[in-house]
Amino acid sequence: MADNQLKVTSSNTHFENILAFYMDDKTPDKVKMEKLSDIEVDLKKRWETAFISLIEFRSPRQAAQRLMKLFDISEATAYRDVQRCEMLFGSFQNFNKDAWKAISIERKHSLYQLALKDGNLELAYKIDKEIDEVLGIKDDDSKVNLEKLLAQSYEIMMSKKQTKLVNQVLKKGGSVNMNVPDTMEIDFEEIHETNE
Repeated sequence: MADNQLKVTSSNTHFENILAFYMDDKTPDKVKMEKLSDIEVDLKKRWETAFISLIEFRSPRQAAQRLMKLFDISEATAYRDVQRCEMLFGSFQNFNKDAWKAISIERKHSLYQLALKDGNLELAYKIDKEIDEVLGIKDDDSKVNLEKLLAQSYEIMMSKKQTKLVNQVLKKGGSVNMNVPDTMEIDFEEIHETNE
């Protein structure tokens, strides 16, 4: 198990120390805050502010402007803080899309259950199709190519020994137990590729 205790040494970066602050769930926050430098406490506040801004459906640009205004920092530093915030807490662009998809499915599923409870099968079917649409499932999205499953004929050339073996297998019900000691060996000739 990984040790998530905060380790403040000269080789650790500010990012690593702040990450360790969040990863250490055993030490009280007051003790962990005392181990952070003044710069790290300031960075932690700025990154949390960026996090809150992004959660409020603000763009990274709006979050950076908010940081510039609240903390009196340069634009480059503000954008760097937004970037570090996403490194620390995760990307919000993918989260938003996935989160809204999950919320939409959950709402539709509640409506689906109500429609079934009321016996409205037509509405339930429509809602079920909408859920499939949100999930990206379509009726014609089969991974099986039916054209490839059409009956095909193959001509197989076999020696007399191979033909005899196949006939023996078919007489026994179509399978061969390869674990028996009296299994028949078949001669073969290895074919090497030639460059012509």
